[in-house]
Amino acid sequence: MQSGELIVVRLNSGPGIGRFVEADSTRVKIAIGRNKEARLPLARVMLTTGMKAAGHEAVENLTREAETVASELDLTDLWDIVCDDRDALSLEDMAELYWSDEPTSAQRVGLLFHLDRNDLRFTTKGSEYTPRTREEVAELEARRERTARHAEEAVALAECLSSGKLPEEITSHQAHLLDQIRGLAVFGDDYTRAASAKKYLESITDVSRDPQRTAFLTLANAGHISRDEFLALEQAAIPIEFSDDVLAEASSLDVSSQFDDSHRRDLTSLDVITVDDEDTTDRDDGLSIEYVEAEIDGVMTDAYRVGIHIADASSIVQPESALDKDADRRMATMYLPERKIWMLPPQVAADLGSLSPGERRLAVSLLATISKDAEVVSWEVTPSIIQSRAALSYDTVDARIADQNAPMHRELSSLRVLAKKIKAKRESTGTPNLDRDELSVKVSESGEITVNVLQRSNPARTMIAEFMIFYNAMLAEFCKKNELPAPYRSQKAPDLSDIVAQTPEGLLRWYLTVRKMGPATISTEPGAHAGLGVPAYIQASSPLRRYPDLVIQRQVSHFLKTGEKFYSDEEISSVAQRADMQIREISRMEFDREKYWFLKHLDAERRELERAGEESIHEAYVLDNQPNRAGVMDLVQYPFRVRAALGSEVKPGEVVKLRLHSVDLWRRVGQFVVAAPVSS
Repeated sequence: MQSGELIVVRLNSGPGIGRFVEADSTRVKIAIGRNKEARLPLARVMLTTGMKAAGHEAVENLTREAETVASELDLTDLWDIVCDDRDALSLEDMAELYWSDEPTSAQRVGLLFHLDRNDLRFTTKGSEYTPRTREEVAELEARRERTARHAEEAVALAECLSSGKLPEEITSHQAHLLDQIRGLAVFGDDYTRAASAKKYLESITDVSRDPQRTAFLTLANAGHISRDEFLALEQAAIPIEFSDDVLAEASSLDVSSQFDDSHRRDLTSLDVITVDDEDTTDRDDGLSIEYVEAEIDGVMTDAYRVGIHIADASSIVQPESALDKDADRRMATMYLPERKIWMLPPQVAADLGSLSPGERRLAVSLLATISKDAEVVSWEVTPSIIQSRAALSYDTVDARIADQNAPMHRELSSLRVLAKKIKAKRESTGTPNLDRDELSVKVSESGEITVNVLQRSNPARTMIAEFMIFYNAMLAEFCKKNELPAPYRSQKAPDLSDIVAQTPEGLLRWYLTVRKMGPATISTEPGAHAGLGVPAYIQASSPLRRYPDLVIQRQVSHFLKTGEKFYSDEEISSVAQRADMQIREISRMEFDREKYWFLKHLDAERRELERAGEESIHEAYVLDNQPNRAGVMDLVQYPFRVRAALGSEVKPGEVVKLRLHSVDLWRRVGQFVVAAPVSS
């Protein structure tokens, strides 16, 4: 190399032309700009041209000529001649084969540029070029075409999404891009391809504020997903459909032989009823009542024999079966306003196991003889066979209790009176009354939202709730008495004397009491439950809907049949701890979903009122108003918690008027502002 000679070197950006200045044994110095030089390893010299130049203008001219050559080259014919031999070729060999005549410096440099940048027919190793096989080239060409096609499809999809629509036909690559956007919408930054999804989303819209929300709205605006899509189900990996093996097992179940079990008592003569919401199909608890005489303090006196009958799911779902493992994974049935996500397949929960009227069913029954003063005279737990006489709704039971001429009026009224006395005995120990009306939100298949308030103080609901507490408390006593490992729920009693003395009975007292109550704990050691006023408590009354209830029912049923425990302390504790965490999460999701639909309902009302020139006004009961914090309130019309900025003069217990300003359904927040104070 001579001073001023034009040479090709490998720069960080690729091959480039420079003027040789000087060299030593390891490095070369070149001029790569009008006033710029660089020292590079000798190994980075790719080609010497033999051309000498006095200034940078010659470098620019040769670069321009070489780039023109590189852009016009097509080595297909050359490759076709040499590919079958697979011999390595030098740059000079290839230049002579391509041009036949002595190639110019611009042609040699252009060929080098072309081979280095984008020719898929040759591989490079050092200064030699080896032709790829025909199969390799065909695969690379297909890949290049696919990449170009994908780029075009990505642009086309972005244009559609930015216009709030989808392509008429979605290609597989576009479906992949939509899946990435959905992944970002569901998981946010936890999505494994979040960065890729955000980058693509940037070609559609601004994602700087909230990429996850933007991803959701992009898909919803285009109609790819519903605006009401419950992404939390996917986020929490909640299984919705049942696997084929679980469904096959459910369809093949046969419990007919268990009706002949000598350990099981035939109670089909009892007038058992179930009481549930109108649309309930998985009926897992029933009641019966008989009028008997019992010896109390040595005197025979009138009493009741109450039966609380729980569907024996443990006799249907065998341990370690596909059904059992799937129920363990799901842990509980999830009740959403728009759908139900079953713990057990409907063939089991709503058919074979459900206490349907007129059907003989397997059950675990608590039979308790109770005095008219609600004293338990005697009781027993037994596997049973029952046959429900009727499936009644809460409203029907309330109506029959009120109507002396209604069917089963006497029995239902007796159960109601007895439940009130049992409740009074519980609360006589200082147990607070934590009953509160509940919000009920239902969504039809057409999307119509129905909102109701369930009065917890209604006779039927109070009655059923009380007998379920009674059943669970007695089953806890049964486990304790027989030293059966069980997941006992206990709760320490707080000092409520100040609240009781200073706060009248009502919503504010309820709020302050709940805040002061500590959380219930789960242990295999029995302990008192202050919130319920019972010495021991387990949850076992919903085995078709809750896996821990199924487990404890299996424990009790096995003991009744064999006199032995089925689960150890460690096994019970493991299930209980897992269930507690998972069911808390299910409850949170149920609450969030109900909140979403309720706010959507309120927002629809607000929009309709505003179209008529009116405002959406709601009365709210103030529960808390701390300085520098939003006030905490419950709506008067609905048992629904809201927050709004209140003046310091507003005190807990007062009622204020709020105006619903807006609703953010993504965050599930209603923006309320004070309209006017009402009363204290």
